Amino acid sequence: MTFKERGYKDTRNGLFAFGCATGLLFLLSGAETLAQEKSADRAGDACIKQVQDYWMAVSKQDAEAAIGMHSPRGVYATNSDGSFHKPLRLSSVEQMKENFATYSSLWKVYYPEAISLSKEVILTRYYLEGLSKTKGDTIPYRTRVTHIWVKENEKWLTRSWHFSAAAYGGVHVTQPSDYRKK
Repeated sequence: MTFKERGYKDTRNGLFAFGCATGLLFLLSGAETLAQEKSADRAGDACIKQVQDYWMAVSKQDAEAAIGMHSPRGVYATNSDGSFHKPLRLSSVEQMKENFATYSSLWKVYYPEAISLSKEVILTRYYLEGLSKTKGDTIPYRTRVTHIWVKENEKWLTRSWHFSAAAYGGVHVTQPSDYRKK
């Protein structure tokens, strides 16, 4: 006896269509998720490159390139010397050049990671190691860095960072600009 003979409606075609539609939606949502992940990966890769480029610019004392990677809205910072969090600071090429007059360094970034917090905010974290020279003294320095990048005007720029001493206890080397209220 068939479904029709028993008085039932044959819903097999409808169930098949529903299954196909559900499967298609599942595949499309998966494709969208993969596209979002690839976009986040590209943004993370771009920010890791920015990290490398930034510390290379500082090592070369290229104030224009380094400050060009700071947000014009300012940067929130916490240094590795155990001091309090710093207020929002607007960086300038002149200020960085003044610091370079009494301070030089050579930096290398190790184990950088990028985590997408949103479409326009990337957290990078890495180890920074190198030599810091001030007043004729050269000291080794190693720190952990948590670095926030924001997308502003289609560019990834530094908005916040936190340095914390690692291993042999490198600390922030005080700069003249640390004492300015501006």
